[in-house]
Amino acid sequence: MEDGKIRLALQVAIPRMLGAAGQGGIGGGKDIGAKAVWIVSEKGETILDAYRRLQEKLPRRIFFSHSAIIIFGEQMARDGVSPVLDFFIRQREARMRSYILFTKGEAVKILKFIPKLERIPAEIMREEVKQHIGVRMNLKDFVHMLVTEGVEPIAAEMELVPSSLTSGGDSKVPSPSNVETNLSVKGSAIFKKDKLIGWMNDLETRGVLWLRNEMKTGVVTVNIPKEKGNGKISVLILKAETQIKPILRDGELSVEVKVRAEHELYENNSKLDVSDPKVIHFVENKLEDDLKQRIQLVLDMAQKKFKSDIFGFGIAVERRYPKEWKNKFKEHWEEEFPKLKVDTTADVIVNRTGLTNKPLILKEKESER
Repeated sequence: MEDGKIRLALQVAIPRMLGAAGQGGIGGGKDIGAKAVWIVSEKGETILDAYRRLQEKLPRRIFFSHSAIIIFGEQMARDGVSPVLDFFIRQREARMRSYILFTKGEAVKILKFIPKLERIPAEIMREEVKQHIGVRMNLKDFVHMLVTEGVEPIAAEMELVPSSLTSGGDSKVPSPSNVETNLSVKGSAIFKKDKLIGWMNDLETRGVLWLRNEMKTGVVTVNIPKEKGNGKISVLILKAETQIKPILRDGELSVEVKVRAEHELYENNSKLDVSDPKVIHFVENKLEDDLKQRIQLVLDMAQKKFKSDIFGFGIAVERRYPKEWKNKFKEHWEEEFPKLKVDTTADVIVNRTGLTNKPLILKEKESER
């Protein structure tokens, strides 16, 4: 806060309001989302100080083993998260599987969100993270990255976003107060040691997931050039694997990144006939180029803008060359990482094309003949 103190806010479930919806009575009310939780907050010199003051407001003992989500505001994160994390990992009640999230602005705005599909906002956040649409980071893994040489912390960014798009031609712009919103994982928070140094958006975060070998699912869309008939093709990621191999040759260190992915073609708005093996090979090459561009984008950001090894290249170097890491690279990794040469190769296979091969526009022309 402005006075230098830390504000601790809790989203507490109200037991008597958590009856199953549809049962009638108090548990099935229309405003269950607004009534199912209670937001309480207090400030203190430390987390423990704020916790003690907060406990004075509550008739029941705070039990942090129930914590599902820990979310930091931007100012706290930029000042350094170590003081807060020290509290959570030191106490016996700590739940190391709690997901850790960050948000621009104040974290309390996220806690005050009234959900539509769940009774408790924390359930929305937990389900968002579990879908693997962004970086999935719990307290244990974040702290491990924080204290490990050769890798810097990264975590998901949670934001309030409009539930629906407004028409671009609307002359009357709705005010923020009457726009329905929802919680969404919108990108990632990038760290240097324990301090937040910047943000990555959705597209950039997908590249991070590829490099960290954490890509589970997703959709990739590529544009088909005019000479091939225009249009777009979208594929669903079925399987993905990334291998990172450090190479030390003549005293020069480099990293080879090999990415292999299997896709299923879900949508073809182009004029390409995907029953032709040559066409499939062309689409695979387009997907490989797109993947390499995504990876190069985040490599440039991490090395040139943030200078933060969020991919764990240093850990890979230590595993392959333990002696060289200890004697040469460990103490100077912050200087070595930004100038590290990274060679990327991609191998993409489209092994399914759906229940039809030719696009509808070609089928219509054939039926007219």
